Amino acid sequence: MRLIFHIALVISLLYLPWWAGAVVALSACFLVDRFYEIVVYGIIADAFYGTRFGLYGFGSVATLYTVIVFTLASIVRKRLAW
Repeated sequence: MRLIFHIALVISLLYLPWWAGAVVALSACFLVDRFYEIVVYGIIADAFYGTRFGLYGFGSVATLYTVIVFTLASIVRKRLAW
């Protein structure tokens, strides 16, 4: 399942709009246990699509998003019985 999400994330980063990649990343964080690679995909997304000025001068918005999503998904996974 991890390999399927890796392939889906690469395809979504290269060919689909940003929100499609966000949906795939969010579902990967919830369905795959300890999906640390999501932060690497956030860095790659910032390298491809990030701007120098970004959000209020912070250019690594996708990386910040992936760290927040990974943290929240880990907390929710601990509280839910999957």
